[in-house]
Amino acid sequence: MIFTNEQIRQIAAAGGGLVIDASTITFTLMREISAAAAVGKASITIKNLTAMTPAQLIEIATLAPGLVVFDLIS
Repeated sequence: MIFTNEQIRQIAAAGGGLVIDASTITFTLMREISAAAAVGKASITIKNLTAMTPAQLIEIATLAPGLVVFDLIS
């Protein structure tokens, strides 16, 4: 099933938890989804972080404190 970027943001804003593959979306979209998650108090798990910097992870976490989980194993 394929969703638009706007639909993904709306799901997060409505409180729907998501698992996101960082290798398939832009950093900008991850930021937008995380900000929407803060509104809906939705849990976000981000996987495949190999291309992301620690500064980017901190920025994402700051947008939705306590709601973002980074999967450092995958």
